[in-house]
Amino acid sequence: MKSKMQKIWATVGVTGLIALALFGNLIYMNLRDADPILPGWEEYSPARFAELMARDEPVMVEIYASWCPTCLLQHRAFETLQKEGRAPRIRAVRVDFDRDRSFIEEHGYRGTGLIVVFRNGREVERAAGLTSADDIAAFLVDQGIS
Repeated sequence: MKSKMQKIWATVGVTGLIALALFGNLIYMNLRDADPILPGWEEYSPARFAELMARDEPVMVEIYASWCPTCLLQHRAFETLQKEGRAPRIRAVRVDFDRDRSFIEEHGYRGTGLIVVFRNGREVERAAGLTSADDIAAFLVDQGIS
Protein backbone atom coordinates (compact mmCIF):
# COMPACT_ATOMS: atom_id res chain seq x y z
CA MET A 1 0.00 0.00 0.00
CA LYS A 2 2.83 2.39 0.90
CA SER A 3 4.52 1.76 -2.46
CA LYS A 4 1.28 2.50 -4.31
CA MET A 5 0.85 5.82 -2.48
CA GLN A 6 4.44 6.79 -3.29
CA LYS A 7 3.78 6.12 -6.97
CA ILE A 8 0.62 8.23 -6.86
CA TRP A 9 2.41 11.14 -5.19
CA ALA A 10 5.31 10.83 -7.62
CA THR A 11 2.88 10.97 -10.54
CA VAL A 12 1.10 13.97 -9.04
CA GLY A 13 4.45 15.70 -8.48
CA VAL A 14 5.70 15.06 -12.00
CA THR A 15 2.35 16.16 -13.47
CA GLY A 16 2.49 19.33 -11.38
CA LEU A 17 6.02 20.11 -12.57
CA ILE A 18 5.02 19.59 -16.19
CA ALA A 19 1.98 21.84 -15.75
CA LEU A 20 4.11 24.50 -14.08
CA ALA A 21 6.68 24.33 -16.89
CA LEU A 22 4.01 24.60 -19.55
CA PHE A 23 1.71 27.14 -17.93
CA GLY A 24 3.87 28.96 -15.38
CA ASN A 25 4.24 32.12 -17.46
CA LEU A 26 0.52 32.20 -18.17
CA ILE A 27 -0.25 31.86 -14.47
CA TYR A 28 2.27 34.60 -13.63
CA MET A 29 0.92 37.02 -16.24
CA ASN A 30 -2.63 36.59 -14.92
CA LEU A 31 -1.68 37.10 -11.28
CA ARG A 32 0.94 39.85 -11.46
CA ASP A 33 0.24 43.47 -10.57
CA ALA A 34 -0.06 46.10 -13.28
CA ASP A 35 3.11 47.90 -14.22
CA PRO A 36 3.39 51.31 -12.61
CA ILE A 37 2.38 54.12 -14.90
CA LEU A 38 5.34 55.86 -16.49
CA PRO A 39 6.29 59.41 -15.51
CA GLY A 40 4.39 61.94 -17.60
CA TRP A 41 1.71 59.42 -18.60
CA GLU A 42 -1.92 59.56 -17.53
CA GLU A 43 -4.40 56.83 -16.67
CA TYR A 44 -7.45 57.02 -18.91
CA SER A 45 -10.50 58.88 -17.71
CA PRO A 46 -13.36 59.82 -20.06
CA ALA A 47 -13.39 63.50 -19.05
CA ARG A 48 -9.63 63.93 -19.36
CA PHE A 49 -9.53 62.10 -22.70
CA ALA A 50 -12.29 64.35 -24.07
CA GLU A 51 -10.28 67.35 -22.93
CA LEU A 52 -7.13 66.06 -24.66
CA MET A 53 -9.08 65.34 -27.86
CA ALA A 54 -10.27 68.97 -27.94
CA ARG A 55 -6.69 70.24 -28.00
CA ASP A 56 -4.66 70.76 -31.13
CA GLU A 57 -1.91 68.31 -30.21
CA PRO A 58 -1.29 64.62 -30.82
CA VAL A 59 -2.08 62.08 -28.11
CA MET A 60 -0.62 58.59 -27.84
CA VAL A 61 -2.79 55.90 -26.28
CA GLU A 62 -1.53 52.53 -25.13
CA ILE A 63 -4.12 49.75 -24.88
CA TYR A 64 -2.74 47.85 -21.91
CA ALA A 65 -3.47 44.85 -19.68
CA SER A 66 -1.37 43.51 -16.81
CA TRP A 67 -1.80 39.95 -18.12
CA CYS A 68 -0.54 40.84 -21.62
CA PRO A 69 3.04 39.71 -22.35
CA THR A 70 3.32 42.20 -25.23
CA CYS A 71 2.25 45.01 -22.90
CA LEU A 72 4.96 44.03 -20.41
CA LEU A 73 7.57 44.22 -23.17
CA GLN A 74 6.16 47.54 -24.39
CA HIS A 75 6.31 48.92 -20.86
CA ARG A 76 9.97 47.91 -20.63
CA ALA A 77 10.63 49.48 -24.04
CA PHE A 78 9.05 52.78 -22.96
CA GLU A 79 11.15 52.65 -19.77
CA THR A 80 14.25 52.20 -21.95
CA LEU A 81 13.27 55.18 -24.09
CA GLN A 82 12.93 57.30 -20.94
CA LYS A 83 16.23 56.12 -19.47
CA GLU A 84 17.99 56.87 -22.76
CA GLY A 85 16.40 60.31 -23.06
CA ARG A 86 14.45 59.26 -26.16
CA ALA A 87 10.97 59.34 -24.63
CA PRO A 88 8.45 60.77 -27.08
CA ARG A 89 7.32 64.34 -26.48
CA ILE A 90 3.62 63.62 -26.59
CA ARG A 91 0.70 63.33 -24.23
CA ALA A 92 0.47 59.64 -23.34
CA VAL A 93 -2.60 57.89 -21.95
CA ARG A 94 -2.78 54.29 -20.79
CA VAL A 95 -6.14 52.60 -21.29
CA ASP A 96 -6.73 49.45 -19.25
CA PHE A 97 -8.23 46.84 -21.57
CA ASP A 98 -10.24 45.21 -18.77
CA ARG A 99 -11.28 48.25 -16.75
CA ASP A 100 -11.97 50.81 -19.50
CA ARG A 101 -14.37 48.68 -21.55
CA SER A 102 -16.50 51.60 -22.76
CA PHE A 103 -13.44 53.18 -24.44
CA ILE A 104 -12.36 49.83 -25.92
CA GLU A 105 -15.81 49.12 -27.33
CA GLU A 106 -16.37 52.69 -28.57
CA HIS A 107 -13.18 52.57 -30.64
CA GLY A 108 -13.51 48.93 -31.70
CA TYR A 109 -10.24 47.68 -30.23
CA ARG A 110 -10.11 43.93 -30.03
CA GLY A 111 -6.76 43.32 -28.39
CA THR A 112 -4.01 44.62 -26.19
CA GLY A 113 -0.49 45.72 -26.96
CA LEU A 114 -1.73 48.51 -29.22
CA ILE A 115 -0.17 51.93 -29.53
CA VAL A 116 -2.59 54.42 -31.06
CA VAL A 117 -1.99 58.00 -32.17
CA PHE A 118 -4.85 60.51 -32.13
CA ARG A 119 -4.84 63.95 -33.79
CA ASN A 120 -7.64 66.49 -33.75
CA GLY A 121 -9.87 64.07 -31.86
CA ARG A 122 -9.49 61.21 -34.35
CA GLU A 123 -7.37 58.10 -34.54
CA VAL A 124 -4.77 58.52 -37.27
CA GLU A 125 -2.59 55.44 -36.84
CA ARG A 126 -2.16 52.34 -34.72
CA ALA A 127 0.47 49.67 -34.33
CA ALA A 128 0.22 46.31 -32.59
CA GLY A 129 2.98 44.25 -31.07
CA LEU A 130 5.80 46.79 -31.06
CA THR A 131 8.03 45.51 -28.26
CA SER A 132 11.41 47.15 -28.74
CA ALA A 133 12.36 50.72 -27.94
CA ASP A 134 13.68 51.22 -31.47
CA ASP A 135 10.48 49.93 -33.11
CA ILE A 136 8.30 52.16 -30.93
CA ALA A 137 10.51 55.18 -31.58
CA ALA A 138 10.46 54.51 -35.34
CA PHE A 139 6.65 54.19 -35.34
CA LEU A 140 6.29 57.50 -33.52
CA VAL A 141 8.81 59.24 -35.80
CA ASP A 142 6.77 58.00 -38.78
CA GLN A 143 3.83 59.81 -37.16
CA GLY A 144 5.84 63.03 -36.85
CA ILE A 145 6.45 62.55 -33.12
CA SER A 146 9.94 62.67 -31.67
